Amino acid sequence: MSLWTLLQGALLIMNGLAVLNNERFLEKYGWGFSQMGNNPMGPSPNALKYQIIGLLHAAAYMRVPLIVLNTLVVFVKLVFG
Repeated sequence: MSLWTLLQGALLIMNGLAVLNNERFLEKYGWGFSQMGNNPMGPSPNALKYQIIGLLHAAAYMRVPLIVLNTLVVFVKLVFG
């Protein structure tokens, strides 16, 4: 296993996170952005669930850079096999 393989794996995981739809999938299971509302009696915003929700939404904003990285990886795979 090389660093290149690990980077490709990380790119695949980011692709998977970026395609999750907030309304159809995440809200349905309680992982949507509306879960991060200001609830004074709820858990702390530093809780693991809130950090994962933040990661999911950050991945959704990274779609354009992911397209560029995917294109680069495909090009490298085609040229260098």
